[in-house]
Formats: sequence, structure tokens, C-alpha cells
Amino acid sequence: MKREWFMGALLAVLVGASSTMWGQADNILYVPGSSQKVCQVTGETDREFDTPTASRTETRYGLFGADLGYSFEHDGRLFFLFGDAMPTKTFNNAPNGVPPRSPLDDDAIGFVWNANLTNTCPALDFIAGPNGAYQSPVVRNAQGQPAITLRIDEFPDAGTSQGGRMYVIFATDNYVYLQGGAPLPGNLGFPTRTVVGVSADDAQSFHFLYDFSKPAMPGADGAKFIYVAIAHGDDGYIYFWGSEGGTKFRHSVPYLARKKDFLMDVSAGMEYFTGLDEDGEPQFSPSESDAIPLFTDTDGPHFTPTPCTAQKGVEWNPYIRRWVMIYDCTDQTPLNLPGIYMRTAQRPWGPWSAPQTIFNAGRDWGTCYFIHRAVDAQNPVACDDLSTAGRIGLSGGNYAPYFISPLTLGDKESATSTFYWTMATFNPYTQMIMKTTVRGHLFEDDGK
Repeated sequence: MKREWFMGALLAVLVGASSTMWGQADNILYVPGSSQKVCQVTGETDREFDTPTASRTETRYGLFGADLGYSFEHDGRLFFLFGDAMPTKTFNNAPNGVPPRSPLDDDAIGFVWNANLTNTCPALDFIAGPNGAYQSPVVRNAQGQPAITLRIDEFPDAGTSQGGRMYVIFATDNYVYLQGGAPLPGNLGFPTRTVVGVSADDAQSFHFLYDFSKPAMPGADGAKFIYVAIAHGDDGYIYFWGSEGGTKFRHSVPYLARKKDFLMDVSAGMEYFTGLDEDGEPQFSPSESDAIPLFTDTDGPHFTPTPCTAQKGVEWNPYIRRWVMIYDCTDQTPLNLPGIYMRTAQRPWGPWSAPQTIFNAGRDWGTCYFIHRAVDAQNPVACDDLSTAGRIGLSGGNYAPYFISPLTLGDKESATSTFYWTMATFNPYTQMIMKTTVRGHLFEDDGK
């Protein structure tokens, strides 16, 4: 207990001392050592413990692996959006390609009924095709034809529920394809445009509504809402936190936009945050080009401005009365290790607190436990048996943290909360459910 108190107090001092350089000081602190793996989400076997996963996706749905895992509630279920799904070779004693799988659509959507969320490691079902294998979403136009491609690094990005319908933002136009090439190791390319698709049948089908964010020229940089997180405010607005894709993947700052919830069916009505007026009130513009950064991360001993944002999760946490953002960042300073960062704010636009590293693979028992460490000249002896065949020299990495908001719990009086979130790893190629605890001291004017 004394060690935990000391670490928390030290972190508070460091965060406060660094606030002028890289964020506002806040009194919500990550509890050191609290970020832990709960379970592995996709695949047949939890590679760390060599036990069956709760979902057993290979035998039940023909799904070997996938990444991302953004979740949102809709119509009594919690949906999970997975990118770049990998099918098993066979399913139900037949080739896992009957009906034929399209290389233009290779994602998956899972779900769990809210009644089953008493378990923090729920067994997912999947939107499935006629043969029972997972079915990839297709966004169709008014003529019933695919309106966009969903190839490698093109995926369902984020979703929300409004008025009984499901709205999903899809990321498309991977610049590598638009330049006439194909993704290769070391150059997979990244999306440059997002669109809104709507489903009136609980993700069985999607129809194109409108472009959400796109550059001036196809495949170029410039669109600010490619990697998106969504949350409903208590003011009738839906809020969107975005960052750039293309060559700015993981080299972007975050931006904010909003629109009235009843306008989700139309492209009009988007408002982009442009800063605060002299009274501290937020200002918005109808032009995406006017959107300004919410904050900039820093790297190195001299805190050099180095934007690192891509995938992110954002939720309002009622127990600590803060908006909480989690995102992966490879920056490293004397105060922060690389990994999964967390920032907090009393308002959707901020000011956002200084970042805290809530997960670092080395510090928090990830590497060699559930994240593969590459076997190479630097580390010639394997420390784990996590890698699939042929990928022994590929480090696992960790990215794409997304809240599982219905599982967030806590205590308002003590301003303590434990939240659950998904985190993707590249080797093994899957997602983990993680949990993290934060605590702090609140004042009467904190929060909404």
C-alpha cells in the first residue's frame, strides 16, 4: 500500500510539473500495475495459457484472427467491429470460401447480448453467412452494388446507434491501392477516406449514406477524421474525435467534430472545433479544414512535438466525471514510456490532461507473456511460444485501444474507476480484453 501511494504521489508531481510542456495537469491518475490482460478475444486458443478462448472463433465461425475491435451498443447488443479478418482454411469440413469470399471485403462484425455482459470475457457471436462462417460487411449503393472497397487496411472504423438504426464509419481508399500497387510487408498502406454506412437490420447489411471525411484528391493526405472514436453527449450532440490516415498514420494530432444526433442520416450539420473564445466557450466551424488540434504529443528528452495519434477510444466516465481518451503512441519521454496513453478532460474539447502510459508491453507483463518478442540477432533465444509459423522474427506490438463501455465500473465517492478495453496485437494476430484502474480527487465543479 505504501509503495502504491508513493508511486501515485510521484506521478502526480511529475504530471503537474510537465503540464506546461505537454498537457494540462489533472487529478485523475492511473493506478500503477492495474493494467492487466483479462482474456484473448479471437482465435480458438488463448496463446498465453493454452486454453480455449471464450468465443472459439475458428471452430464456431471460421475466423482465425482479426484486429481492431471497436465496440458500441445497439438494439440490446454490444457490437464489435473487426478489421482485416483472416479465415481458416476450412470450415465445417468444407473450404472456408463457399460462398466465395471477396478480396475486396475482408472484415468481420461480432456481437454479444447485453444480458451476457456480466462476464468480463464474453463469448462473441458473429454476423454469419449461409454456411455459418463469419460474413464480411459490404457497404452497398442505391443500385445494390458495393459502394466502397474494404481491402487490407480498409475497415469498419467506429459505430454508434441512433433512432433504432446503426451507423458505422468505414475507412477506405488505401493509398497503396489507389497508386496502383498492393500492400507489402513494410508498406501496407493506410486509408485516406471515411464514409458513413447505415444498417436497419442489425449489421446484416449496410447502405452508403455519405462521405464523412475525404481529402481534396483521392488517396492524398488531408482528411482529419480517418481514425475515429464516437460518443453521445448529454447535450443532443454526437461527438467525433478523429485523426489523419494515409502517410499521417500514427503521425497525426487529434481533432474534434460534432453534429446533432437527429442529423446522422444526412451529411449536413457537422461542426468542427476551432478553439475557445475569450470567455472559454467552444467555437465551431462548418469547414473541416478549420479544425484545430486538441493536443500534440512529444518525444525524446527535450519533449519534441511529435504527433502520434491514430486509433483511439473515448468515453465519458461518470465515476471520475471525466472524458477519457486512450490511444497508442510510440513516443517516449523521461516521464512516459511508449505504449497505450491515456488523457482526461472535463469537456469533449478539453483542455486535455498530460498523457499517462497505462500500458507498456515490457513494464506491464505483455512482452513474452501474450505479446510475442521477435527472435532475431538481438534476441536469439525465444522467450515465448506465441508466434504463428513463419512469423517468429516479427514482434507482436500493441495498438488500437477501444473502450468496452458497458463494462466500466467504479465508485463516485472515491473517484475510482476500472474500465475495460480491447487492445490489438499483431503477433499473435488477435485482440485482448484489458482492464485498468484510475483514481483521483474531485472537486464540486468537476465534470459535466
